[in-house]
Amino acid sequence: MLTSFVVIAVLVAMVGGAVLVARRHRIPGDLSGGAVGVVIAPCVLSLYLVAAAMAVVIGWEDYKSAEDDMIAEAGAAQALYWSSTAFPGEEGEAVRGHLRDYMSTVVEDDWPLMESSGELSPGGDDDLATLSASVRTLSVSDTGDGLDRLTARQELTKLSDARSQRADAAEDGIPVALMAITVLSAVVIAVLPFAMIQKGTRTAYFWAGVNLAFLFGTVVLLLFMGNPYNGVLANDSGAIEDAVEGFDRADLTLERP
Repeated sequence: MLTSFVVIAVLVAMVGGAVLVARRHRIPGDLSGGAVGVVIAPCVLSLYLVAAAMAVVIGWEDYKSAEDDMIAEAGAAQALYWSSTAFPGEEGEAVRGHLRDYMSTVVEDDWPLMESSGELSPGGDDDLATLSASVRTLSVSDTGDGLDRLTARQELTKLSDARSQRADAAEDGIPVALMAITVLSAVVIAVLPFAMIQKGTRTAYFWAGVNLAFLFGTVVLLLFMGNPYNGVLANDSGAIEDAVEGFDRADLTLERP
């Protein structure tokens, strides 16, 4: 809702500013080719290009980092599931059951909250705590499964770390100050050509309008960049869902004689 309001405000500022300066506040010809055209306009344009480029890079890096973390989380879940097959019957089944519950909660509860409010679900914390208890309280046996128990604890730690990273990533986004600089400089660059038109030719107004539309489009793109789980660049829960499907395939393999 707030983003849509900002988009409308930017559009009003650009179009309203363009109409106002074209009708009442044209820049005299000596200034258009002097201080404004040679110094001020290039400086504002440079500021906009640098700020916009930084915003795009930050948004892309946040997206790719969250994607890599999600793939690692899915891999840790699959490794934990397989390692639990070496545990005594009931204990192994308990670990696998709790792991399924946790991963289902990640998909069904965590993801919608990460998209809408940038936070994780309390249910996911509870399910992870239950899973952790089932792994850390495994009994010691003489079946030679010590390496699998160590692996399980390591993968559990990875899952816990991955949850913390998702919580941090859900709060990521383009810094407000950088976005403000981008928006303000874009408005100036969009309005300035209309103020510098000396002869009201259709061609001049056409290209000034094209410039305004391009700048407005880039600002909208940045405003809707969002966090790595919503907006223009968004990671879905596909890797986690694939991991859960992998659990089913693992069960089929275990059931074979």
